[in-house]
This record gives sequence, C-alpha cells and structure tokens, in this order.
Amino acid sequence: MSQFTVFESVETIHLPVHRVWELLTDWGSANLWMPQVSYMDASQDPPRVGTLLDYQVAGRSRQFVIHDLVEPNTLVLHSSEDTDALSYRFDLTALGADTRVILQVMIIDPDLTVQECERFAEQVRASDETMLARLKQYAQQAP
Repeated sequence: MSQFTVFESVETIHLPVHRVWELLTDWGSANLWMPQVSYMDASQDPPRVGTLLDYQVAGRSRQFVIHDLVEPNTLVLHSSEDTDALSYRFDLTALGADTRVILQVMIIDPDLTVQECERFAEQVRASDETMLARLKQYAQQAP
C-alpha cells in the first residue's frame, strides 16, 4: 500500500487511557471534536475491524471503515468513498495517569501525482489539523 503523509500530531491528555479510549470511540459525540462532523454512528456495537461509521460533513453523508482496532491503544479509520482514501490512525499510550495520543493522517493508495497529493494534503491539514487538540479539550471537559 502506498501512502502520502498529510500530518502527525501529538497531545498529552490528562486522563487515563481507558477514559480517552471511551471518549475517542463515543461516536455520538464525535461532532464535539472532529472538525466539520455534524453526526456519526456505528453500524455495529461493539465496533470491530470492518465496522462502518456513517457521518455527515456539510450535509453530505460519508463513511469511515474501521481498518484496525486494538482496544484501548490503536484505532485506524479509513475513508471508504474515495479512491484516494484518507487514513486516520490514533495511537494511545499510558504516561502514568495521563495518555499520550498520536494522530497520523495519510492519503492511502493515492492515484494522484505528488503535486496533487500535496494540494489534497493542504486541504486536509486546513480542516483536520486541529482534531487532536479538539479531542484533548473535549476529553478534559467531558463529564
């Protein structure tokens, strides 16, 4: 599989790993931290590899598929409607009572030139680069 890295970000969230995992996989609350997402719902509960996540962005219905899931440490979502799909990889690691979260966003299997990948990556960064900071803010304020 070929990949083009869009961005990587790292945050330390002052909550234990299991709690951050609960909030990360609380699909109904994704709109509180995922930029531009107004709705998200899973096709299966509990989620597993292959589970579809239906969501809306700017009134358009879209889907992620869970590509990898190792509870409570790794979640990989792939957009499922594009040939030049996006991959969102969340890695959670305990740091004492806190959680270190790494988010890697990539264009996977790109059928684009390098210049087209760079333009697409710029658009994704503009909309999603704050995602992890928003997750941290949401998590630390969640009940």
